[in-house]
Amino acid sequence: MPSDPSRVQLDAVMWPDGPWPDLREEWQHAERIGIGRGWLYDHLVLGGRPVFHDAWVTLTAAAATTARIGLGTMVTAPNFRHPVTTAKAALTLHDVAGGRFVLGLGAGGPGTDSDAIAEVGLPRARRTARFREFVTMTDQLLGEPRVHVEGEFFTARDVDLGGDPGRRPPLAVAGTGRAGMALAARHAGLWITQDVAQDPRVYAGTPHAEVARQVDLLDEACAAAGRDPDDLDRLVVLGYGGERPLDSVESLRDCVGRYAALGFGTVAVLWPRGDDAASRLAVLEAGLADRPGAGLSPGSAAAPR
Repeated sequence: MPSDPSRVQLDAVMWPDGPWPDLREEWQHAERIGIGRGWLYDHLVLGGRPVFHDAWVTLTAAAATTARIGLGTMVTAPNFRHPVTTAKAALTLHDVAGGRFVLGLGAGGPGTDSDAIAEVGLPRARRTARFREFVTMTDQLLGEPRVHVEGEFFTARDVDLGGDPGRRPPLAVAGTGRAGMALAARHAGLWITQDVAQDPRVYAGTPHAEVARQVDLLDEACAAAGRDPDDLDRLVVLGYGGERPLDSVESLRDCVGRYAALGFGTVAVLWPRGDDAASRLAVLEAGLADRPGAGLSPGSAAAPR
């Protein structure tokens, strides 16, 4: 179902790549200008940055120094995380944040994060199977008081984390292919995708066409799971691939409108970095100010349906 562009929430992918006092000011500034939710990539390192702080520690600090903005991982993956410790941290952070946290989960690809714990060369099919187990077990640990699972990749032996439907954070699942979408349809309140295909063999030609292709697959996954597609909230990250939403206010407005028409209730942009950061931040500020009453107030959408 198409979304009303004036009701689309604007989120931001933040960066844990500098001294905390500087990062704290960015989070507080994001809250002031009306960003709905700030997300952090959960990687050991990224792009050769000399500093890339732990996502969970940084999000906890952000939660303690803000009041309204939502927070989330984009995404925590099984490359170097375990369902038991992930669920424990998520329950804690959700409490520290006063219910503003969303646990975003993703499959994780090959590379530095995977290689660091000797998972070098794990085939794609095995990564998919591992992700399925990771999501299923984490979901169970968050919602049940005691869990005992002997999995192929992970084990939880009589684990009692205090999981409870009333105090658990909502789940978001990232997926650009059928396997990830099936998990989102079964377990998540929010589906996450981006303006670039993970698999270039199926890329539809433009970022918008590619995301439209994925939306059709998601609807099929929901139907297979017996779920109303309109019951699954949708977030698209723009700027990682071919879209440039912060080139101008008009570009931002255009992107929000086009992706709202695909049914997205949230558009996330990359918090500006680099030589033109000041001009792109000005666009983001102006774009938010240009939408009086648009979207939800910061933090109010921290828990997707």
